[in-house]
Amino acid sequence: MEDNSKDKFRDSIGDLLSELPDEVPGLDDTPELPKVRSENTQAVALTKAKSKAKKVMSSLLKFYLSEEIIAEHEYIQAKSNLDEYALGMLIRQMENSEIAISSLMDIINEGDVSPRMFEVLSDLQRTLLDIIKSQTMYMVAIEENAKKTSRDIDVYHGNSESNNNKKQSGVKSRGTKDLMRALQETINEEDIQDVDSDENEE
Repeated sequence: MEDNSKDKFRDSIGDLLSELPDEVPGLDDTPELPKVRSENTQAVALTKAKSKAKKVMSSLLKFYLSEEIIAEHEYIQAKSNLDEYALGMLIRQMENSEIAISSLMDIINEGDVSPRMFEVLSDLQRTLLDIIKSQTMYMVAIEENAKKTSRDIDVYHGNSESNNNKKQSGVKSRGTKDLMRALQETINEEDIQDVDSDENEE
């Protein structure tokens, strides 16, 4: 009797197992976890930020200086490389802050409204504003430096046009005051020559 009951129990379990489906619906529909940025992605993003900075610096220098002057002076090239690096890092930090703020906003919108979340959000927004201010001030400083470089080259080195004028007039100067004084003397000499020529004609 006991053997028959065991056999029936085994048969009933076997029937239940045979009726189970091979695949349970819904098991393959698990949500995908958000992909974490890899080091390679970060490197690509940093490269793009540096490319933006290089484009900005190239346009700014060409606005105030000619390509010949940029290629001729190593100091301008070295300073430009440093400015490109610093500006690229500012651009990348600004992008990182924007990504962090967007991610945090998504979490808050999903229902996590704890005070700590809003505190962190406020800090991130403040940081982003500071980066924007720093970037603006840095751009102003770069532009002023480009203007100063352009003036210094005109005064101390001179471009081809000013060199030709100096050869023709014989004027040599190393500063704005000296230049104005030399120009005034040249004008006075021309006036004296005109007066002498008029007297000779009479």
